[in-house]
Amino acid sequence: MQNSTRYGLSLRSIARTSKAPPNPVVVIPGFLGSRLVADADSASVWGEWRSDFVDPATGTGAELLGLPMRIGKPLDQLRSKSRVDGTLSAVRGSIVGMPVQINAYGSVLSAFGVESHADTFSMDREASAAAGAVAFEYSYDWRRSLDESAIEFEAFLERATRFLQVQRQSSDPIRFDVVAHSMGGLLLRYFLQYGGQLLPFDGDGPRLNWGGAAYIDKAIMIGTPNAGSLRMIERLAKGMPGNPLLPAYGPVLIGTMPSAYMLLPRGRHDVCAAGPVDILNPEFWLEQDWGIAASWLDEDRAKQMPGVDSPGKRLEVAEDHLRKCLLNARVFQEAMDRPVEWLPPRLEFHLFVGDAARTPSEFAGERGNSKLRWTGYGPGDGVVLAGSGRLEEPGGGSPIPWTSVTTSSCRHMGLMKDQVLLRQVMDLLAGQPPT
Repeated sequence: MQNSTRYGLSLRSIARTSKAPPNPVVVIPGFLGSRLVADADSASVWGEWRSDFVDPATGTGAELLGLPMRIGKPLDQLRSKSRVDGTLSAVRGSIVGMPVQINAYGSVLSAFGVESHADTFSMDREASAAAGAVAFEYSYDWRRSLDESAIEFEAFLERATRFLQVQRQSSDPIRFDVVAHSMGGLLLRYFLQYGGQLLPFDGDGPRLNWGGAAYIDKAIMIGTPNAGSLRMIERLAKGMPGNPLLPAYGPVLIGTMPSAYMLLPRGRHDVCAAGPVDILNPEFWLEQDWGIAASWLDEDRAKQMPGVDSPGKRLEVAEDHLRKCLLNARVFQEAMDRPVEWLPPRLEFHLFVGDAARTPSEFAGERGNSKLRWTGYGPGDGVVLAGSGRLEEPGGGSPIPWTSVTTSSCRHMGLMKDQVLLRQVMDLLAGQPPT
């Protein structure tokens, strides 16, 4: 098992100096942070952009990367034709025939000694497990609703617990520390507060039971958009623009993903220049002619729904999916914004936020896609405002009782590569306050 010493401290060094073995660590990536491959032939759908990657501009590519849409089907029953294939350690592709590799989560995985996803529960971990210095990655389908990923995360921790108990030849309980980036922090926080509950669409939302606190001591969230990100309005309205390495991903494709709507900002936080707006109201998107049901996107909808021949029927399916995703996001955000008076014994909430980059804080736009623009900025990491990370409310304060909040000058992905920040995280894992 590899353990990086570039950061001055490693899980193995913590194990040597601790009276008891440290908790095993789980790393959770953010939105776009897991590789995706096709079920049929394992072709790269997301994460590898070389000659044989699945092109999202084709009907096959759009269908493989986007999630299916069906009227009358709940979101958790819609299944993709592609699957997760580990955390995205690096973005790989080619420019004019030359191979290019850009670090994504490789630094943090190396810092904690996380092996290849294929070896998550490998028997080769025996010596490390015995020493207590163990780290895992939890790669999940970042397209799906986060309550579904929380259910799978609970099953993952159960498997990791059994694996470590066998390796240690002990039935003693196992507790974990979790380091989560961006949307991964929302997944973590939902799991801690609500365990493996699917979001209910009647009553008062999921029941606060702290179901995940039975597994976890330290929850370390890095660049997490606890109050959402205005960047996701842009992604849902305009898609993701292409560059020399990556192709463009249109708004219909992004709009099939329930998780994207969960990342929308709170309307009560004065994010619209025109005044208060309910961003989770389907009528807002339909009136603006933005997103998956925009009038000018029928060609993209046709690629996403190859079995639906009528433009009118495709629009009906898209509107139905929009309404389901926005309702799902509303229930999720209401659950995540409930004031938390206390944390269970042993559980700690630690937050790292960027506050030195110019980050969108207000938008304006007229009907149609091309008019969306930023009209205000605030301190953040370029994607997530520092106030969103802390979930600061307009009247002051936060509904989250943070154990510690640490600021950084890094940008959103740079947070996971910064040596100073990774050292601070290692200090936390060793029981020392961040400096």
